[in-house]
Amino acid sequence: MRNALTVDVEDWYMTNGLNIPPSEWHRYDDRVVGSTTGLLDLFDRYKVKGTFFILGSVAQRHPGLIEDIARRGHEIASHGYWHQLVTSQSLEAFREDVRDSKEILERITGRTVTLYRAPSWSMEPERYEALNILAEQGFVCDSSMQPFRTPLSGIAGAPHQPFTPLLNDMETGVIEFPPSVTEVAGMTVPFSGGFYLRAIPYAFVKWALSRVNKTRPGMIYIHPWEIDPGQPRVQTSAFIKLIQYYGLNGTVSKLEQLLNDFSFQPLGEVIRSHTNYPKHRLYTPGYKQAAR
Repeated sequence: MRNALTVDVEDWYMTNGLNIPPSEWHRYDDRVVGSTTGLLDLFDRYKVKGTFFILGSVAQRHPGLIEDIARRGHEIASHGYWHQLVTSQSLEAFREDVRDSKEILERITGRTVTLYRAPSWSMEPERYEALNILAEQGFVCDSSMQPFRTPLSGIAGAPHQPFTPLLNDMETGVIEFPPSVTEVAGMTVPFSGGFYLRAIPYAFVKWALSRVNKTRPGMIYIHPWEIDPGQPRVQTSAFIKLIQYYGLNGTVSKLEQLLNDFSFQPLGEVIRSHTNYPKHRLYTPGYKQAAR
C-alpha cells in the first residue's frame, strides 16, 4: 500500500495558532527556504516524491524555492495565499485567495495546480460552498476536512476515508481526502501529522498507519517549520507554545522511520490509483429546513 506524503509550505510565523497578521510578517525571521530545502534533501535521500501545498505568499517571496520543489519532481498544490482560515473569509474572498494562489504557482512552475488544502483544515459546514468554488477554479481534490474537532477547526463525525462530497444533494466535482486517523475504544485518534506526529510515540504512529493500510491508503502531513528546532520563540499562551514547539527535535527522526517503514507517493497519484470513492452528503446550515 502506498500512502500520500504531503507538506504544507508555510513559515513558522504564519501559523494560525500564533495568529500573526500578514501585515506584520515582514518583522519576523524568514526561515522557510532553509527548512523546506531540508525536507527536499531528506526526500531525495529516500528517493520519494510528495505533494507540496504551497502558500501563494511564500511563492511570491521565494519563486526560486517553488522552482526547486518542482524541479525535484514533487507535485505542486495550493495552500491558499495568506494562510487565512476558510471560515474567516467570505466566499468571494475565498475565491480570490485560491485563484491568486493557483495563478502564481502555475506561472512559476508551468504546471496545472488541481489540489488544495485549507489552512488548519478549516473547511467547515458554514463554508462548504467553497467546495463548489474549488471545482469552478479547476481543482479536483480538496484535502481540508479534519474528521475531529480542535479549538481551531475540524468536523466531528466526518468520514475517515476519502470520499466524493454531495453538497446539498448535488455533486461538487471534487474528491475529499481527509488526514488519516484511527479509532481506539470508539474515539477518533489523530496521528498522521503536525503536533500529533511530533507528540505521539512512533510505535503508535506505525501501528495506526499499518491499521489504516489494511483498508485504504493513508496520508502523512508535515510543515517545514516542524524540522526547525532553532526557530524563534514568541510570547503566546501555554497551549499554543505546546502546539507550536513541542517535539521539534524529534520530527526528522520520525519522518525517517516512516520513510523506512512505509511506501509513499504524491497525493495526486494516490487519488488516480483508486476509483469509486463513496459518496457522502454534506449540508450547509439551514439547507435541510429550507428544503422541507
